Amino acid sequence: MNTHSSDGDKTLRVEDPELCAEVTLHHTATVLHVHGEIDACNLLEWRAILDDAIAAEGQSGHLVIDIRDVTFMSCRAILDMATRAQQCELRMSVVNPVPSVTDRIIIAAGLTEWLPVYASRTEAMAAARTLPLQQSVRTFPPASWTTM
Repeated sequence: MNTHSSDGDKTLRVEDPELCAEVTLHHTATVLHVHGEIDACNLLEWRAILDDAIAAEGQSGHLVIDIRDVTFMSCRAILDMATRAQQCELRMSVVNPVPSVTDRIIIAAGLTEWLPVYASRTEAMAAARTLPLQQSVRTFPPASWTTM
């Protein structure tokens, strides 16, 4: 993982042949910008990227996951985001400017409580001020679901 700082923000980069990501710490939110494909072949890397972004999150309490440059995202990858959003004490948002299958899955699966989707980073970061911290009211995924 490469690190550099500029203008008070800290950026972490992860590069993989099919998947790369940048984590940038801002005052109002931490932004995870993901590029490439997230599928069964790199699921472990995806989980490590999510975990690193959560660990790197500063004092803002909000992680914005920008997937505008993701060309494919498996259902399992979406479930991993929702699971981590439910388990940690961070607000999480997804940025996806063009409605896609990912948005439909988040909505159809009832995951918008943990993963609200916004059309821009600006909207997601502005929402950080109004979103409450996630409450551990329900466990997701249910214990009856099997996970990899």
